[in-house]
Amino acid sequence: MIDEVTRSLLDSLPRGASYDLSVVHDAESNLHALTIVIDGESFRPGIGYESSDDFEFDRDQIAEYLVTRKQKCGGCGGCRCG
Repeated sequence: MIDEVTRSLLDSLPRGASYDLSVVHDAESNLHALTIVIDGESFRPGIGYESSDDFEFDRDQIAEYLVTRKQKCGGCGGCRCG
């Protein structure tokens, strides 16, 4: 289960029709930084992992959360916007 801080960072991202998640090693922090491509535009929400294996553990949960998170309009979160 992803934590409240992660959910908050993900909620700051725009909604989209397609999401692609990956991690890239960041030499400055020595972490693997999460990169999310939403409809062709890249975002780094400030989430880092010690290894790519740690990211793989969260990948499906993050992807599902991005699609099903509550609408900014305050809706029930059951719809999927494009």
